[in-house]
Amino acid sequence: MFRLISLGLCAALFFSSTFILNRSMSLEGGHWYWSAALRFAWMILLLLLLFVVSGRTKQLPQICRIFRIYPLFWLAAGSVGFGLFYSLLCYSATFSPGWVIATTWQLTILASPLVLILFGRKVPRKAFAFTILIICGIVLVNLSEADRVDIKTLLMGGAPCHCGRVRLPNRQSDALGGTAPPTAIHPQN
Repeated sequence: MFRLISLGLCAALFFSSTFILNRSMSLEGGHWYWSAALRFAWMILLLLLLFVVSGRTKQLPQICRIFRIYPLFWLAAGSVGFGLFYSLLCYSATFSPGWVIATTWQLTILASPLVLILFGRKVPRKAFAFTILIICGIVLVNLSEADRVDIKTLLMGGAPCHCGRVRLPNRQSDALGGTAPPTAIHPQN
């Protein structure tokens, strides 16, 4: 359990720090679509590194085979999932501080169970109790920022972030078999 919590905290640290990097690039004059492309390229490198470190490089040919069998599904799911997801987050960084986006992003914790329910998955009711606590923290952070910016800036930073956060659990549901052909997810050997 300690290992899982540690991995989750490390993932949250690295993922949240990218919001601050997005904002920094935006303040230096970089366009949001370059930041989104960089995030996408960086994710591919991290996934390949994960395969190498975990000793699962033998699975890469099988993954490539599955991609070749169902290219339209994987290109559509990846483009809409990653493309829209990263683009909206990077666009948000143009208008809001990175720490506000990183905090607001935590609403994904609530979006994930809701999207999974829409895909017919079961979610424990206890999980929703913790989301209430998280939502209270997010509301407090956003309220503390609300007096420093006008409503247009707050909406221009928050609305794309909210749209992007729904794309992540939706993309994960696609990969879990929500809309993919069964063999695209669990290949027959």
